[in-house]
Amino acid sequence: MSLDSAIGGVRAAVEGMTGLTRVYDDPPASLSEFPCAFVVASNGEMSDSGAGGIAFHTIAIEIYQSPNITAQAVDGAKVWPDRVFAALRSDPTLGGTITHIRWPITYQALGLQYNNAIHYGMRFLVTVKVLE
Repeated sequence: MSLDSAIGGVRAAVEGMTGLTRVYDDPPASLSEFPCAFVVASNGEMSDSGAGGIAFHTIAIEIYQSPNITAQAVDGAKVWPDRVFAALRSDPTLGGTITHIRWPITYQALGLQYNNAIHYGMRFLVTVKVLE
């Protein structure tokens, strides 16, 4: 288990959600398909227990609803907390890529800057435990 496989497990859960036009493997140069998402490392901590390594990785899921902050974008984004929660809850080890999810997960609904543009969307922070 590694950070890379943990990101892959979270990405696979996000890819299984309905309503997304695209889930990028890596953040693209520009966004043109909405709603879209990508999954990246945010922060974490690693330690050695003497019996092996323990890592807590916080992984960010960013869902971009629209290139503009409008009432339609705000209303359309309301589905994402329930869908992300259901996707992560349905497989607690994310296909064996992690030991478990550290609940709770958090989210923010906000204007997300991507390159030089502000897009309306949601950012989820998911902390996972990985034993090495």
